Amino acid sequence: IAAVRRARTAPGTMKGTVLAASLAVFAGCLSNTLFVPLAPFLVERRQVGWLLSMQGLASFAALVPVGRAVDRCGAKPVLEQGIACLGFGVVLSALSAGIWVQLLGRAFCGAGSSVLFNAGMALVMERFRGPDRAENIGATLGFGTLGSLVGPPLAGYLFSIGAALPIAEPQAVPLAAPALVLLAAFFVLRAVPDVELDSEDLLIDDSVCSTVSFSSRFFGVYTSVGGPSWAIAVILVVLFGAISALLCAGVLDMRQQGMSAATIGLAPVPAGLVQAVTSQAGGALSSSNRRKALLLTASPLALSACLIGMSLAICAGTFSVALSIVVVLCMATAATGIVDAPSITMMADLATMYKRGYGEAVTATELAVTAGQSVGPALGVLIVDLVGLPGLCLALAAGAAMAGVASALTLPHSGLAS
Repeated sequence: IAAVRRARTAPGTMKGTVLAASLAVFAGCLSNTLFVPLAPFLVERRQVGWLLSMQGLASFAALVPVGRAVDRCGAKPVLEQGIACLGFGVVLSALSAGIWVQLLGRAFCGAGSSVLFNAGMALVMERFRGPDRAENIGATLGFGTLGSLVGPPLAGYLFSIGAALPIAEPQAVPLAAPALVLLAAFFVLRAVPDVELDSEDLLIDDSVCSTVSFSSRFFGVYTSVGGPSWAIAVILVVLFGAISALLCAGVLDMRQQGMSAATIGLAPVPAGLVQAVTSQAGGALSSSNRRKALLLTASPLALSACLIGMSLAICAGTFSVALSIVVVLCMATAATGIVDAPSITMMADLATMYKRGYGEAVTATELAVTAGQSVGPALGVLIVDLVGLPGLCLALAAGAAMAGVASALTLPHSGLAS
């Protein structure tokens, strides 16, 4: 039986809970994004998309069992397993630059980072209620996604150092960074106490789950809630797919122009900073269901308008290729940061209305996120090769516009528990 787990601990321990979740999310973001400037130097151009897509596919595959494990065992033990999984993937990726070893390493890293995000968000959800939940989720995302900010430039700089050293695998130097963060997360998490199960707050009954269909087992919240949950999913697929597509296509283009790993690593920094700030803002603004629905509708529509304008500016030669990539990444990450907290908290509110668990709620959002991250890299390279960066911007603008319209027509503006 899965139940809401309520912590009976001191405020200081609550801060430790947020720190543990933040470090876990930080480690996952750091592991994922630091690989972006490394990939073009480790494998061929056509293989870069495979590697980044493998990461997303592994995350997608891990989400459903992880979500159900969280709702049955609690977030803390699952978080510990995620640390071990990501740590193994980091070590494997550091051992060899061979394509098959890298694919396997990316698979473990993708699955591990997925576990850390899912269980990290559930850890906060278990121990906070009402406005405090959205605020602390925003804080966790804001700090955790700083890993996306520091990952690329740190990787580029450390890879340059590793390449200058007399070692066979220079990628091992930057990969030491997430290993150290994982170690810190492990020790902070050990200090977080376990929590009790409140049997009166049951969310999932195993006797019921044993009789439901495969689709209900796999999609959980989506089959129970219906339209509103699918609208949130569309938003997340489009926004995270846009970031992945723009990032992968941009990195390959900069590599083709002869830029170094250190220079390529600097390109995503402004976007990472924007996402860290807007994730905090999204959490602070998500105090009511009306505001959540407004943020989830306005963000993709605003991104669509910005991408159309950016496409026209690129065609007019207003920006260089490198600057264009930086600007469009900032646009996409701003929209994504704003919807981070409201998408998770609204999905959690919808899930509890239909007796689904918090782990399933986070899983529902992460299924959409990883779906976008899985198709984004390969799709971005394909579209850029066919019609260039302006064409990619227009394609993503169309997707964002459709996501915004779906949100406006489907999401509830009141009547949910918070």
